[in-house]
Amino acid sequence: MDNLAEIGKPYAGWKAGELDIHHIYTGRGESSFLIFPDGTSMLIDAGDYDPPTPEPFNFKDLKMCDPLPDPSRRAGEWIARYVRRVNPAKDAVDYLVVSHFHSDHVGDAAGNARRTHGRDPDYVLSGIPEAGEYLRFKIAVDRGWPDYNYPKEFGDIDHCADNYRAFLAWKMRSEGLKPEPIAVGGETQFVLRKDPAPYAGLFEVRTLAANGRIWTGQGEKTIDYYELNARNKTDDLNENINSIGLRISYGPFRYYTAGDFNETLLDSRGKAVNLEGKIAEACGPVQVCKANHHAYLDTMSEEFVGIIRARAYIIPVWDYLHIQPSTMTNMASRRLYPGERTIFPTAFPDVVREAYKDEPWMSSICKDTGHVVVKVFDHGRQFRVYILSAQDESAAVVSFFPYRTG
Repeated sequence: MDNLAEIGKPYAGWKAGELDIHHIYTGRGESSFLIFPDGTSMLIDAGDYDPPTPEPFNFKDLKMCDPLPDPSRRAGEWIARYVRRVNPAKDAVDYLVVSHFHSDHVGDAAGNARRTHGRDPDYVLSGIPEAGEYLRFKIAVDRGWPDYNYPKEFGDIDHCADNYRAFLAWKMRSEGLKPEPIAVGGETQFVLRKDPAPYAGLFEVRTLAANGRIWTGQGEKTIDYYELNARNKTDDLNENINSIGLRISYGPFRYYTAGDFNETLLDSRGKAVNLEGKIAEACGPVQVCKANHHAYLDTMSEEFVGIIRARAYIIPVWDYLHIQPSTMTNMASRRLYPGERTIFPTAFPDVVREAYKDEPWMSSICKDTGHVVVKVFDHGRQFRVYILSAQDESAAVVSFFPYRTG
């Protein structure tokens, strides 16, 4: 696995016994595609958010990163094309997981994307629904099926959620898709579906959180933080806090992902509880951590980073403002925990890189950007982080970083 000849060549892809985790860059949202050791597949999110942005960038206003490979297709189609290239089952995907209902994760239904016709109801082909034009999902798991009324009825995200529900209805009728609500605390909802026997006792997907409910780390016991204080369900609610969080284990290897998980809720005394700290306690240390909420200002707290203790942090970037000095400082801090670590943003715009070039944390940033792929092998005892070019569909290896677990 140490062949430098890989550089510049197409990514070799998955083979039996490996866990591949693809963080797909489009510049319009977040999407991850996973291939488990037996070939079972999982797509987590397929975002498509494309608002007008101001020019020039001034570090105060949102500015979208470059759409890649180019703007000729929307993000959902680019994601589906990527999946079909790397998936051993081509267009058949075992699990679709929707972390939460924001457009950069599920697709923007309020924009100008094309619509279906005659599907009763019709829906906008953006994000997950657009990817679903090219992919067949067997099981779809989200935070609220079938009624989506907890912790309260949808509000500001109705267009995203309603569009997704129309997509589900069509896929259920046309392809036999089976939707399920997430089961927080469990480890049997996401299982190896192809050839589990060789990996018995080695592979697990544990659901850490969703809807403000967090696993305690004991059995399948959870705590519903919304229920600790009545104000939690009457104050303005941020959809991010409802994100599904997962810990994926393969032998000694651990990986954390949790959508845009952030924010606080009140305990019975009215004191704010840092939910990032609670999900980190449930998860424990990992080798690789996908940053919460794109590593924006309201996440990657000292408490979270000090517990999660990752050797590689991956940031799905689509906005210039996702590169934040405070969160980068936390992830790079040797004060919070010792040892080397590398931060892998999927994009790092030149103007932002130049502005921060003298910051101490820049020494922890990978200089290359693009699709970030984690390949875990040797029954979890070793892993590599690959950077693949997102400029085209060649999947050319730009660089890679070898690790031993432990």
